[in-house]
Amino acid sequence: MSASDLVRATRQLQGRTLGVLWRQWGTVGASTASDPARSLVDPEALVLMSLAMQDDERRLRDVLRWWAETGAPLLNVTRIRTLAKRFPDVVRGCLGDFAYSALHDGRDFRWRPLIRPVGATATRRGKTGGTAPRFTPPPALPLRLRLAFGVTVKADLLTMLLGTTGAWLTVKVLAESLGYTAQSVRRAADDLVMARLIQATGKTPIGYRVDPGPWVEFLGTTAKIPRWHNWVPVFAFVAALAAWIHTEADSASTTDYVLSSRARDVVVGYEDAFARNRLPIPHPEDFPGETYLPAFLDTLAGLGKWLDESA
Repeated sequence: MSASDLVRATRQLQGRTLGVLWRQWGTVGASTASDPARSLVDPEALVLMSLAMQDDERRLRDVLRWWAETGAPLLNVTRIRTLAKRFPDVVRGCLGDFAYSALHDGRDFRWRPLIRPVGATATRRGKTGGTAPRFTPPPALPLRLRLAFGVTVKADLLTMLLGTTGAWLTVKVLAESLGYTAQSVRRAADDLVMARLIQATGKTPIGYRVDPGPWVEFLGTTAKIPRWHNWVPVFAFVAALAAWIHTEADSASTTDYVLSSRARDVVVGYEDAFARNRLPIPHPEDFPGETYLPAFLDTLAGLGKWLDESA
């Protein structure tokens, strides 16, 4: 297998990821021509992956500037700073630009600590990313709950429990998926149990769930609550893969053995992208040396198909 095959597969995966971003941005009010999202939007994951892809798709810069001006108050600054650690360094640098816009254009002073002395991201003159944010489409439920209950752990906890169709989830699973500490998740969950908004098991480890049925009526929609997907590790994997391909893989001197070794490292480093979303992939340890490369291409193809189906 040549490095060009890997570059081509990565670009195809990026294209499918971009399709997810446009669906989600359109759902929350951005000016796009995409179909609406089918799954719940993760606001911080959406911003981080858009920052990662803005050099490849310049229209994302317009959308990010619009969101910094209109939607930044509904983002969790602490959470996005925590989740940004999963992404390549360049994304964390771009987050400093977004924070600058959120502070100076959106007048949201919570973003001040994230501002970094990086170059300003140029937007296109005469272009706007959207009008007013939208909160009522079912996939925008995370923003709607934050609007109602505040940008807190409780709002995000409710979102994930509602989006997992009544499954029992432990503090560990909730904390790792949402990017909060176990202590803050446990405290928020116990408060919601006392308020009788969610249920808890009586055994250890404690699990929490919520029946989405009554919430559908409460939210005034006839549609089922969309599924929650763990977008953060998936987006972080795609961003890390693209960064590697851009800097290392597309070189005539790179051998198949080196490619396979690095591909294995990327998958192992982001294995939660597949595990948390229950995506079966070829196990790297089953393929010694360069024999892993075809299996890696199968991994990328499988993830691309999942993105198409889950967007």
